[in-house]
Amino acid sequence: IKIMDMSTLNKKMVDGQIKPLNGINEKLLSIFYALDRKDFMPEKYKASAYIEKNILLEENRVIMRPDLIAKIVINIDLKDNENVLLLGSSTGYLSAILSFLAETVIVVEEKEELLKISENAIKYSNINNVVYFKDKISNGCISQSPFNAIIIEGSVNELPSQIINQLDTAGRLLTIISENDRSYGKMFRKNGNILHEEWLFSCSLPILNSFK
Repeated sequence: IKIMDMSTLNKKMVDGQIKPLNGINEKLLSIFYALDRKDFMPEKYKASAYIEKNILLEENRVIMRPDLIAKIVINIDLKDNENVLLLGSSTGYLSAILSFLAETVIVVEEKEELLKISENAIKYSNINNVVYFKDKISNGCISQSPFNAIIIEGSVNELPSQIINQLDTAGRLLTIISENDRSYGKMFRKNGNILHEEWLFSCSLPILNSFK
């Protein structure tokens, strides 16, 4: 039996899991086609690169399923002159996708191993507008703030105010909120001192230890 070419499997994943999503466009599809998800998987998970479910790592960290990554990217709707802060990098896949949409991607990661995997994957993909900081995820990145957009890669019980303060006056933050065993994507948009909230989609993710 001929083993299927990995890039063919990546294309099948995009066609089956990402293309049918509401709000997906040609530009986003071309990015998902161009970045082989396998290149962003730790060695022992490469065989699971294209599966339609979250992969649980140690300490409540998760490699998000492909369609969940795509929903985040669709909803954050980055412009090419914007800077985005990504809190938690799992293995670099989301930061790689964002790098094609934003001017600068700042990533904060607290786990040495995940930081290494992500940085290597980004280097391997010849991406040069992603900057990594090793710090507690819940601290954000005050030194590089304010940000046009912030994404928390994982779920939280409630919106952390110290992170909202790192947004631009018209910035937006997308995170997964978990309450009563249910989790859902939520957008917080800043308008001066006023915060607008918008429910986005249902999903399932464990709460990040850093925000507990």
